[in-house]
Amino acid sequence: MAPPSLLAHLDASKDSSALSLAYASIGDEGCNAIARYMRENVMLKTIDLRGNSIRADGLVVLAHALRSGSSVSSLCMKWNHVGSHERGVQALCDVLKTNHAMVQLDLRNNKIGPECGKHLGEMIRENRTLTHLDLSWNDLGPEGGKALLSGIQANHSLIDCQLSGNRIAEDTLHAIAFVLRRNRQTAPLGAMTFREGQEAGVPAPGSPGSPGRTRDLDLGATGPTTAPGTAGGTGVTSRTATGGGTQRPAPVVQDDGLTLKLLQREQNYTNAEDARFFGEVAEYIDLLQLDVARNKKYRMDAEERERVVTKGFMEREMRYAQEMRELENLLAKAKAEKDELLHDTQYLQNEIERVREEKAKTVADRIKLEEIAKASADRLRCDIRDGLTVKADLETQIYKVKRRQQEQEEENARLRTYLSKCKDDLDRALR
Repeated sequence: MAPPSLLAHLDASKDSSALSLAYASIGDEGCNAIARYMRENVMLKTIDLRGNSIRADGLVVLAHALRSGSSVSSLCMKWNHVGSHERGVQALCDVLKTNHAMVQLDLRNNKIGPECGKHLGEMIRENRTLTHLDLSWNDLGPEGGKALLSGIQANHSLIDCQLSGNRIAEDTLHAIAFVLRRNRQTAPLGAMTFREGQEAGVPAPGSPGSPGRTRDLDLGATGPTTAPGTAGGTGVTSRTATGGGTQRPAPVVQDDGLTLKLLQREQNYTNAEDARFFGEVAEYIDLLQLDVARNKKYRMDAEERERVVTKGFMEREMRYAQEMRELENLLAKAKAEKDELLHDTQYLQNEIERVREEKAKTVADRIKLEEIAKASADRLRCDIRDGLTVKADLETQIYKVKRRQQEQEEENARLRTYLSKCKDDLDRALR
């Protein structure tokens, strides 16, 4: 399930031509949402997913999105882990074999192993639009380098392939560099190298006035020469040739003083050998200027890559600094909670000690009460025994008294009977 922040960002970037999610920690879970966004946005051209912990499964999902008529021309996947399994790179290469939109692909630092070299080589062999490929700081090894070389040799569109830190053999790197130079020299007019060469005044290889063609030297020239910055006022050195009747194209030499000297020497030549020599020197200077323009482009590309990498590092450093501050705040909060817990623990320990003392005192009191109760019980038992003894004595005495009373009553009854008899006898005697 993609995080809500990612879905909100994708919704806000609807109909945008560029999608940047650098160091957003989307992982494989967020690739489904990005793939859906790629299918729905037909204007999307550039995707930047660097530093997102994307593995092989996430790359498979993105590759399927590229297959469905995507117009994406630039894909940056550096600082991920798409090489965790071969299936990720294989799925991407299968799609790019027939893709006609992708121009730039950045897979640097993705732990791509030698087993992926064959898939990359086959993709390069069949792809006809990819011009820039960055595989730096992976682990292709010698075998992967050979597989790449096999594909690059059959490719005529790739002009830049970065392979630093891949443990590829030196001879393989030289062979790849030779093929890339060939491709750059035969690159179409719309390529970046040609555009920057035009801005610097460098003609395309193989075109009229190109350093690759032989300079048309006029051995019988007597016309005037206009130096840059002089009365001609055009800033471009030109020369009218009488032998061929054609105008020589403007050289790419940017040093006005050097151009003037060469033209003066070429004008004041003494024989055909000197003219050919100065023409070859000018041609060689044109070649050097073309190399300077190319090297300037490569330097600007390297500076741009370094700037992007530095920006990424700075963003990560700022994010790490923010995380450190948050962790420090959490640590301070945890310390405060710890101090509070220690205070509560100390209070509870004091309460436990107090309860223990009260318990000990209660136990002592209970023991004393038990002893008193036991003594009282013993005393009561003695009293009860004494009472029982007294009761038995009293009962004996009562029994004796009752017995004596009964005997007295019997004696009284006998005496009453005797008196009655005596009375009766006395009455009889008196009569």
